[in-house]
Amino acid sequence: MRLFPRSGHRKVQGDGYLKLVMLEGKDIGVSGTLLQEVHFTAGQRVRMHFHQATREVFYCLEGPAPFVINGEKVVMEEGDCLVCEPGDVHGNPVIGNDFRILVLKIGLREHDTVWLD
Repeated sequence: MRLFPRSGHRKVQGDGYLKLVMLEGKDIGVSGTLLQEVHFTAGQRVRMHFHQATREVFYCLEGPAPFVINGEKVVMEEGDCLVCEPGDVHGNPVIGNDFRILVLKIGLREHDTVWLD
């Protein structure tokens, strides 16, 4: 058993969001894995992008959590789970409300994100 206290989570400021890195592959012996809590703030945006090999599992902690995925608007509510497969284009052109999600990245590789705008 290992506890990873919230106070030890590494903060990473992204473009339109704040990530709290909770676990990395080295922490659990599974390379290419990352678990993070992501905070989105109203008025920001997340540029459209996709991952070449990484699969992302989103779990909505506090919503609603709106995204555009492959040109379709998707709104997650608290407790909803969504899987973005490699190649799925996703982002949020206009964040209308604060929300939080957990993101589990599987098959994570360096330089895997392709930004489209």
